[in-house]
Amino acid sequence: MAHSTRARTRLAREERREQIVDAAAAVFRGRDPAEVTFEEIADAAGVSRALVYNYFGDRNGLVEAVYKRNVGILAWRSGEALATTRGKENALRALVEVHVEFAQIDPAGYRYAAGEPAFASLRELEDHRVAVIADNFGGTLDAHVVSRGWLSAIQTMVLYWLDHPAGVGPERLVDLITAFLRGAIAAVDDLGVALTPRWRIPD
Repeated sequence: MAHSTRARTRLAREERREQIVDAAAAVFRGRDPAEVTFEEIADAAGVSRALVYNYFGDRNGLVEAVYKRNVGILAWRSGEALATTRGKENALRALVEVHVEFAQIDPAGYRYAAGEPAFASLRELEDHRVAVIADNFGGTLDAHVVSRGWLSAIQTMVLYWLDHPAGVGPERLVDLITAFLRGAIAAVDDLGVALTPRWRIPD
């Protein structure tokens, strides 16, 4: 019985934590997190300010939690896109579309997911996202090196677009980034690097 009570308590704690992170993500949207108070976040989550401090310690802990949440969403969507698309170029286009759609729907969330704020755990999370891409192209060291370049290019170009959106629509952005990556694929192919999609279906 005690074990069941502990399990329920743990679940309730995790749910409450997610409730606060969701509220913080909504309050942060379109604003500088440094301008947001814990009182605002606590009110949005329907909890006390003390509870927010209890879960996250300080503003940096809460901002990092929001960052990790967005990284997780982007990584999951990217993995789904790669796993359900065939051919190298089509897979990369699907990956670009995921990034652009995320940036359209939640620009601030995309900035977090792309790592604009600096956090201690950034490298570990970035490595995981690179691995998601690389594993879909054979999982070799070459695939990891190239995938890091792809991810960096996509994020840099989407972030630039968020800052300078005039004149370039989302579909045009996807076309531009995909064309850029197509050139990268051709250059890598010329080097004789084998990026073999795990689905083993020819381009």
